[in-house]
Amino acid sequence: MLKSMGKSWKETRLRLYDRFYEPTFTTEQNLENRPPGIDREHWRWFLDYRAEPETKGKCKKNVVNRSKQQYTHTGSSKSFARRIEEESEEQGRIVGRGELWIKVHKKKDGSYINDEARAIGEKIEEIEQQDESSRMLSQNDSIAQVFGKEKPGRVRGVGFGPTPSQLFGPNSHASGNGVQQEETQRKLLELQAELEGEKLKRKAMEDEAASDKKKMKAMESALIYLFQRQGEELPPEIAAGTGFVE
Repeated sequence: MLKSMGKSWKETRLRLYDRFYEPTFTTEQNLENRPPGIDREHWRWFLDYRAEPETKGKCKKNVVNRSKQQYTHTGSSKSFARRIEEESEEQGRIVGRGELWIKVHKKKDGSYINDEARAIGEKIEEIEQQDESSRMLSQNDSIAQVFGKEKPGRVRGVGFGPTPSQLFGPNSHASGNGVQQEETQRKLLELQAELEGEKLKRKAMEDEAASDKKKMKAMESALIYLFQRQGEELPPEIAAGTGFVE
């Protein structure tokens, strides 16, 4: 959760800076051109931070790193984990990391976005054709075999939530045995069930809020109706409060 929040906050700051900062403006003009709802002094601090040599150095380094990325994809800004979830819901089965990797690295006409992606995709397909168990999420699935061992703290294609130890166990090693794969699949299903439970809770809260809004609107309409029937105008303090549930 904290990693996800940090990533969202970083992306939001970058988006605000790109949208509202004008390099041709003076400092005062950029302060006046700050995003709505942002305190003037907070925006000044942020602009000062962006102007620091250390910050500029980090930005340049990030640009260079992004230029070295070979495997750009067509999956928009959605996370890999989100796309796995949506694809699994749409197809009524669990979609593996390899299958989705191939899908997001192809164009609408079915061709790969570049030769590097095609080579990786064909390798994934070859592995999954030879061993169907490699389609299931595990430390030895098709993605793991192509890209190598997982990095500490996260699992490729599962987002910022589960770590390798949570999915595969703290002492597990990459292997193709059925017991390890079954355990991994069980943990994945548990995580998906937990996610579905959170979705249902959020939906229930949204439904309750919508119901309360309708009740408030009905009460407001009834109040206006009663005053109109008596040929009276709403008291100013009540009239000022109507429409707050729009």
